[in-house]
Amino acid sequence: MRQMPSVAEEARAGVNSIDAPLIVDFLSRYDTALHEAQIVILIPAYNEAESLRALAQRLPTTILGLRAIPILLVDGATDDTAQIGRSLGLPVCEATVNRGQGAVLKLGYQIAAQAAIPTITIVDADGQWSPNDLERIVEPLIKDCADFTQGSRVLGETHVGDPVRDLGVVVFAKIVSLVMGAKVTDTSSGIRGFRTTLLESIRLEEPQYQSSELLIAALAAGARLLEIPVTLSKRHGGRSKKGNNFIYGANYARVVLKTLLREKLSPRS
Repeated sequence: MRQMPSVAEEARAGVNSIDAPLIVDFLSRYDTALHEAQIVILIPAYNEAESLRALAQRLPTTILGLRAIPILLVDGATDDTAQIGRSLGLPVCEATVNRGQGAVLKLGYQIAAQAAIPTITIVDADGQWSPNDLERIVEPLIKDCADFTQGSRVLGETHVGDPVRDLGVVVFAKIVSLVMGAKVTDTSSGIRGFRTTLLESIRLEEPQYQSSELLIAALAAGARLLEIPVTLSKRHGGRSKKGNNFIYGANYARVVLKTLLREKLSPRS
């Protein structure tokens, strides 16, 4: 089976014709800030104008004394997400076509790889996952206690109150734990961190629901995982883009199972 390129390999080769001009433009506009940053905070956003202000107020400029740069990755939004982000002083990389959170995150990964920023963190734009937890996400990476960290609502708590999705979190975590041989409690965390060098050894193909693909690919690459207890809160505004529980569950299951099969049957050398 043909080997798919890693995210870092794509960044070097410039194989994505949609992302390439966006990356060039962003790197030129924020060259100084990117050069000074040691941590990037990627914020994928699709129509999150109502929740963005509350999130932006809590974004750190330094984490453990290291300079952090937030990047708002706008995924073809039809509302004022990009404009509000710019008005709040956030560096904005705006894709004009909606392709999915996984696709727009790959855009951010490529920016981080080309800018040689050593640590990547991710926090969803809906405000359910607190940027206040980023220090605890980053610390194990800096201390070389882990290669991949993520928040876990199971180890912490959730205030969302959807029993169907809560059950799904438990079921998918058990499946991934069993197949990958690693203890996992939350496969769909919205706050994560990893070393940028990890991009050299993982494949990311899914345009949506990439949290599980990223986690499974990292485990398959031998990354040391550490989950951090965090609190999942209700949205600050707007509405979920995931659809009803049946549609979301079916699509999420497809990505999990497809990624598990890919990594087990066609591992990267």
